[in-house]
Amino acid sequence: MQTVEEIVTTCTNLYTLPKVYLEVKKVIDAPEATMVDLSRAISIDPGMTTMVLKLVNSAFYAMPRKVETISRAVGILGMQPLHDLTLAVAVTKTFSGLNQQVMSMDVYWANSFFSGLVARELARKCFLVDSERMFVEGLLREIGHLILYEQLPEQAERALRESAETDTPVHLIEQHLLGFDFTEIGQALVDAWQLPKNLGIAIRFQHQPNGTPDHAFEAALLNMAHALTEGFQSPHGYMQWQALVAPESWTLTGLSEDALKECMLEAGKQLSTMLDLMEEAQVHMAS
Repeated sequence: MQTVEEIVTTCTNLYTLPKVYLEVKKVIDAPEATMVDLSRAISIDPGMTTMVLKLVNSAFYAMPRKVETISRAVGILGMQPLHDLTLAVAVTKTFSGLNQQVMSMDVYWANSFFSGLVARELARKCFLVDSERMFVEGLLREIGHLILYEQLPEQAERALRESAETDTPVHLIEQHLLGFDFTEIGQALVDAWQLPKNLGIAIRFQHQPNGTPDHAFEAALLNMAHALTEGFQSPHGYMQWQALVAPESWTLTGLSEDALKECMLEAGKQLSTMLDLMEEAQVHMAS
């Protein structure tokens, strides 16, 4: 059986983030970098430039007036939000060619984008100053599953089937079958891509937020995003998602059940527009 490290090494050899994102990351990581540097890094790729401006001008940000240049977008949103937006587009582009047998990619991305949208709404409810970053964290919350579907399809399919048959969380089934679960793969991939450490840690501990003293709040938001995503996609509409929320998540966030329901509804309203924009992003980035 392959280890987490072996699986992620294979994956990172197959899938690399687009050059434009790597340039953006280089700017973000440079202490002396300016907004002009970031604007220039994004602008080297016309497809990325187009999509960033479309997203900035979409309902996702609800700008009072149209933003027509990357420099203006950077000036309004700041460097980190533009980095996160670029990362979201880059990840969808990186995995756009996958043809999965285990899971429909349309379903996977719909769930992932809903998870990102609802994570952002949850962060807003908590008055998190940089709540926009939770969109990317929610989007990448299940990236480890995408890797498992690709690298270990038979085991991944069995885990999904047994989870459905026994009503047991899939990560527990994966631990039993594989010795690890999708959250560990997700963290390892984030680390291999040299993305922010807090992102990987929050992904890893999304089912047990108290497991990380430094990033428990982010992990709790992802835990709630997981529960609400499961509830939203239920064929009966709003399954008993409450049981999927870890007890400590309520304490860490201070949110009520009603607040979570409001976040679910708001994310649902935004989902169709976001999926359309990201589908368009793949076309632009390919050209």
